[in-house]
Amino acid sequence: MAAPAQAADVLSAEASSDEYAGVVSRAIALGIDAAVIQGSLLIVAALLGLVASLVGGITLGTAGQIAAAGAWLVATAAYFVVWWSLDGQTLGQRAMRLVVLTADGSGPPPPMRSTVRVLWLGLCIIPLFAGFLPALVDDRRRGLHDIVAGTVVVHAPPPVP
Repeated sequence: MAAPAQAADVLSAEASSDEYAGVVSRAIALGIDAAVIQGSLLIVAALLGLVASLVGGITLGTAGQIAAAGAWLVATAAYFVVWWSLDGQTLGQRAMRLVVLTADGSGPPPPMRSTVRVLWLGLCIIPLFAGFLPALVDDRRRGLHDIVAGTVVVHAPPPVP
């Protein structure tokens, strides 16, 4: 786990491109995060469905289904915003030893910047992941969501024993 003070050390004035996380490690981290949050929400939905069936087969109408889908999206976004704002790392990023920092490397992004980042992350995914193409040519390997939110993703420093 990289504390903000250690994370700032990662991003020095003479930062090389090796310190910035690449597309593959970030994609694996996103896949881990998707499995964690979507798997957790699926278990919660299954438990709620089981309880509903036990108390008389309660079903959701159209408005209830829209509200449930909205709650699902909010819970997914909140997962990313909370972890990025608190520690700069989601569980998937921690597994891949990556950390999200503000563009100047001063620490994890504040909640508003994390919210902008997660909204743009969704927009980057919609057009067949085209929003990630800038990461292939940007010197700091930033996707469109990083550019708009003013963030970078770097490799976390090794843990201190």
